[in-house]
Amino acid sequence: MANPGAFRNPNDEAWIGRKFAEMERELRELKAANPFGPMRIKPKMGGIDVDGFINSLRPDGTVGVSMDDDGIFIVYGPDGTTPVARFGPLESAPGEYGVEVLVGATWVQLGNQSAVWEGIAGRPGITGGATIPGSFITGTVPAATEATHAAQADGSEYGWTNNVAGTSFYALWVGNDGGFHLGRNVSSIKYKENVTDAAVAPAAVLNLRPVRYDRKPSGADGEFPGAKNEFGLIAEEVAQHLPEIVTKFEGEIDGVRYDLLAVALLEVVRDQENRLRALEGREPLSTTGTGATA
Repeated sequence: MANPGAFRNPNDEAWIGRKFAEMERELRELKAANPFGPMRIKPKMGGIDVDGFINSLRPDGTVGVSMDDDGIFIVYGPDGTTPVARFGPLESAPGEYGVEVLVGATWVQLGNQSAVWEGIAGRPGITGGATIPGSFITGTVPAATEATHAAQADGSEYGWTNNVAGTSFYALWVGNDGGFHLGRNVSSIKYKENVTDAAVAPAAVLNLRPVRYDRKPSGADGEFPGAKNEFGLIAEEVAQHLPEIVTKFEGEIDGVRYDLLAVALLEVVRDQENRLRALEGREPLSTTGTGATA
């Protein structure tokens, strides 16, 4: 039976030479036809290396995730070329490992930093009418400068629901010193200068008319009813007799300093006391600020 050639005598050197030449030719043809060469794709342990990266493509052909020679995973934006997140050695903290995202032009590490207002992307501005729900804010608000004071520091029910504890209590004021700061109402001489006696006509105080009234509803549609049957004074009427205790807002009469009304009443009491002393033949009260004498 004829030998088909597959099992030729291994000592047939001419046949062996022809086979090696044929194999060399086929390898050269295969190498020339390799489509991966121009694409700079080569085998790599655990994957395929493309210019030093192992890439995972999206359905549209853009690169979604890649891993470079340093073992850094990089997530790309929609264009497939702009990094938006990284996992591995950090740009934001050289020498450390973790996850970071690109905020603007800055890499920010996740889970290992304190968020500051200036570092929050898309934050509402300090000014411009932005409203932050009270449920988002806990703790205390630090002291602010004139340029950054809260325009509407209201909405907290703490003052309404809290029973103040402690051994000293102060009435608080809002000042128009540029920062509209809250502060205690003080009366020590160390806070005052140019002190003189204040003459208050007792008749001016006695001419004030105590009234009862209902407050008008508030809200855009009057949905919040006002207090009923309140007791007090009408600021415009007080201004006719005792303007010293009337407050104004934006140039218009607005309120009454009820705390100062007690000071004005001292003149009424003093006048009545001196009338009584005159009837009894005693010396009138001193007005030098050193206190009454018996």
